Amino acid sequence: MFGGHTLLARPRRAASAWLRLEGVTRNTVHDLDAAFPLGCFTAVTGLSGSGKSSLVSQALIELVGERLEQAMTAEDADASPIEDMPARTNGRVATGMEAVHRLVKVDQRPIGRTPRSNLATYTGLFDHVRRLFAATPEARRRRYDAGRFSFNVAKGRCPTCEGEGFVSVELMFMPSVYAPCPTCHGARYAPKTLEVRWHGLSIADVLGLTVARACEVFAEEAPVLRSLTVLDDIGLGYLRLGQPATELSGGEAQRIKLATELQRGQRGATLYVLDEPTTGLHPTDVDRLLGQLNALVDGGNTVVVVEHDMRVVAQADWVIDLGPGAGADGGMIVASGPPEVVAANEASRTGPYLQRELDVR
Repeated sequence: MFGGHTLLARPRRAASAWLRLEGVTRNTVHDLDAAFPLGCFTAVTGLSGSGKSSLVSQALIELVGERLEQAMTAEDADASPIEDMPARTNGRVATGMEAVHRLVKVDQRPIGRTPRSNLATYTGLFDHVRRLFAATPEARRRRYDAGRFSFNVAKGRCPTCEGEGFVSVELMFMPSVYAPCPTCHGARYAPKTLEVRWHGLSIADVLGLTVARACEVFAEEAPVLRSLTVLDDIGLGYLRLGQPATELSGGEAQRIKLATELQRGQRGATLYVLDEPTTGLHPTDVDRLLGQLNALVDGGNTVVVVEHDMRVVAQADWVIDLGPGAGADGGMIVASGPPEVVAANEASRTGPYLQRELDVR
């Protein structure tokens, strides 16, 4: 354990139905049958290279996506760029699709590939912020609409960097790098746009706020606060609203995607798939993340995570342990069931570590 920090025990959920895959063949997984309980939080465990990502992040996503007509792209399928054709999954969904209406893969890919993309725009909260600025007396006097406060629209942004706040610097024999714009110095906007203030802040000042600080500033603005609160609850209070996508880690990008999903109205019957979402997180942030994932399940959805953190696995309703080894020695389900069942299975290499976690709960 980390500093004696423990998680609260909660009753295990029972499956409302089962999503069954048959004959799955992908990478190290060969002709495997697997069953995922719907309406539950499932953790898939095993040694590195045992086939966890092949089964979950590739096969499960691909087979369910095809049934839902959410076709996978080569990038989504984690294809190698040197391959002419990406590997495809053999197998089928045998039962359970009638209870799955939507599939969401929350991965660690960037939310954008240039400084133009950031947390505020990706989550949609910036649309509400721009409307607040457009409604100020000064903006109305100047006849500025919400588009004036978008750095993607020419009329209000800095003409030099075109709203990116950075300019690309070409380096001979090396990849291009970004440097702060010499005109706006990273503010993104033209001087006239920055003259408009909302509660004493320019639009650039707002983009410079951290999520935690923005929760205080926009405490009376429900549409903005809703997005900010979810971001803060998921442990991203330290990020700046305008922090470029190029500065975000994979784990931060993944949690921003999850927060964006959480702020939407939950309709249930959605399958959420995450691959090692707790990597690099402090235990306190792991607890926050678990709280949000459990809220999704309580809302009638299904969550499946590939996970190494035994604190998370011990909180799952169901565990699927792959192995027994890695590579050619993996790709099989060694044990499955509630965490207590997998922990007691002597064939599982995960079992002893999971048992230690269960003993201290």
